[in-house]
Amino acid sequence: MTAPSWQKVLSTLAGGRSRELYARAVLGQPLDATPKELQRLVDAGLLTPEHAVAEGLFTDVLAAAAPTPKGVDRFFRDGRIDSLPRAGQDRTALLAHLAGRLLPADMELGEPEVNRLLATVTHDIPTLRRALVDHGYLERYPDGTGYRRVTEAP
Repeated sequence: MTAPSWQKVLSTLAGGRSRELYARAVLGQPLDATPKELQRLVDAGLLTPEHAVAEGLFTDVLAAAAPTPKGVDRFFRDGRIDSLPRAGQDRTALLAHLAGRLLPADMELGEPEVNRLLATVTHDIPTLRRALVDHGYLERYPDGTGYRRVTEAP
């Protein structure tokens, strides 16, 4: 079942009688409503077909009304990335974003420091570190002693 729209919920609650009936339902009081009034509350998703308060309605409505993330934000869930996108342009944009956001410019970092920074956004640290190196956003010194963020465009 899909969540009712926030517009439907609010337009129903805008009516004084509907708001009163919903408040009674929430408080567990007798509704004393006509079938038409009850059906309006059911159609809005405020009450179940059995005329009980629809639990979780507001959470569902808010979640459905949340804006769809755009750009690199669409790869993050709760501030973390699950995996790197496969598409070249999306992958490049995300890696550029992460390099600029996580890695300080003009500073040598050891592998433990790089891992600590990358761990703030992923569980798969080696894959992200390797992708940053492979795409030219992070330089690994030949002797393996450290890393440095590449500040020129790759």
